Amino acid sequence: MTDVSGAPGVRPVSPREHDESLLAGVRRGDPAGVAGLFDLYSARLLRFTDRMLGNRAEAEEVTQEVFLKVIQRVDQYDGSAPVASWLFAIAANACRDRLRRARTRKFVPDEALAERPASITHEDDRLVKEERRKAVRDALAGLTGEQREAIVLARYHGLPYAEIARTLGTTEGAVKTRIFRAMETLKTRLGGIS
Repeated sequence: MTDVSGAPGVRPVSPREHDESLLAGVRRGDPAGVAGLFDLYSARLLRFTDRMLGNRAEAEEVTQEVFLKVIQRVDQYDGSAPVASWLFAIAANACRDRLRRARTRKFVPDEALAERPASITHEDDRLVKEERRKAVRDALAGLTGEQREAIVLARYHGLPYAEIARTLGTTEGAVKTRIFRAMETLKTRLGGIS
C-alpha cells in the first residue's frame, strides 16, 4: 500500500510494487493477497470480459475463473510485465476459449458496450442513443477477435500499446496494426453515425 503518512524516510510504494506484494501474498497462501487483487481488478476485468463475450453471466464466470487461475498459476508470473497485464492476458485467453466453444454467437449485446444510460427525459434522445449503441455493437461484432481485443483494451480500458502487446502476447507493431484496421473497419461501418 502507498504510504500516505508523509513520515520521513518512508518511501511510497508504487502501484506495481503493491500489486506484486499482493501476488506474493497469493504465493504464500494468504487469502488477503487474492482478495486485494480482486478488489483492485475485478471491475475492470468484468468490463473487459463483458465487452469481449457479450454476455454478462458468462463474463462474471470468466472473471471469477481469472482469479482461480491466479491462485493455481501464481508461480507462472515472472515479473516481466505488470500484474494487470498478466491478469488481462489470462482474461483474454479465457474469453478466446469461451468464444471458440460458442462459435455460433454473432452479436454483442448493449450491455457489453457501455454502462446502461441514466434515465433519459426525451424519448427521441433515448432512441437515437439506442440506435447508435446498436450500430457500434454490430460494428464491433464484425471485427476479428484480435482486432476487438486490441480496440477494447485500448479504447475502453486505456491501456498503452506496449501493455496491450504484453497482454495479448504479440508485438507492439501488431497491436498498432490491429487497432488501425479495426478503426478503419469501424469508420466504414459507422460512416453515417454522428
